[in-house]
Amino acid sequence: MRALFIVNPGAGRRRAGAVAYAQVADQIRAILESGGFELTIRETGIPRPTSAELAAAAAHDEYEAVIVAGGDGTLAPAAAALAHTRVILGILPFGSVMNIAHSIPIPLDPLQAAQVIATKHVRKIDVGDVAGRFFFEAAGVGLDADAFGAARSAERGDLRRALRRLRDAIRRESHWVDVAVDGRRPVRHRALQVLVTNGRYYAWSIPVVPDADVADGMLDVAVFGRMGRLALLRHLAMLALRWRPPTRPTLYRGREIRIDGLDALRVHADNEIVGTLPQTFRCRHEALAVFA
Repeated sequence: MRALFIVNPGAGRRRAGAVAYAQVADQIRAILESGGFELTIRETGIPRPTSAELAAAAAHDEYEAVIVAGGDGTLAPAAAALAHTRVILGILPFGSVMNIAHSIPIPLDPLQAAQVIATKHVRKIDVGDVAGRFFFEAAGVGLDADAFGAARSAERGDLRRALRRLRDAIRRESHWVDVAVDGRRPVRHRALQVLVTNGRYYAWSIPVVPDADVADGMLDVAVFGRMGRLALLRHLAMLALRWRPPTRPTLYRGREIRIDGLDALRVHADNEIVGTLPQTFRCRHEALAVFA
């Protein structure tokens, strides 16, 4: 099986105690080659080539598989480029969180993940879609969209805009939003944050919807209503620690979610700002094939 092997050269170096790709590169290649893969290795660069560009080129050149060694930031763009193609995605987790691999699930140990890829067992998973952008973890409306917008501005060197967005996030009050599921009558909520999730995990491995399934043809919606900012942060922290929070968000599940509001709240998809409300979030059922 011809496979383009995309490597983030900094993979595994950003968290203490993590295994860097260079430490296990020879072992991983040996496992994959013993499984019958013919590997062409390419590295991502700054600013280019990106994992998305490499994956799209692999699909164009009719590779049968693309294997990605890196974190979610490397993995998600490549996965988006392979959605609705015949190319199968292999995941070698080297990031600090790896929500996508965790949700499928795929072992978070890179050598174990390589052994999974070598079996060539394929599973098709769903992909979320909003504003023409695919997402694999979550799309968000409200508080976290402001926070992610601040982070992106800081990365681009626009500190004034980053500070302004961060100030907006800290001051953010709840807003009225309407949530309509699969064309049904919308339900109005007073909410500080709304999450539309494809998998089980979000941000720092927070299990927002613990029974979510990345292949059920559905998106899950969690509406965090009428709680202060500190209460919301405490709620998310308790979820991350696997503690049972005193209150739970209102949950919905459907193939198509329409969210509108009285204010043009920002919307993010896997941490990238994609626009403002209103937006329609769709589930692309079985749009991506993965080794799992």
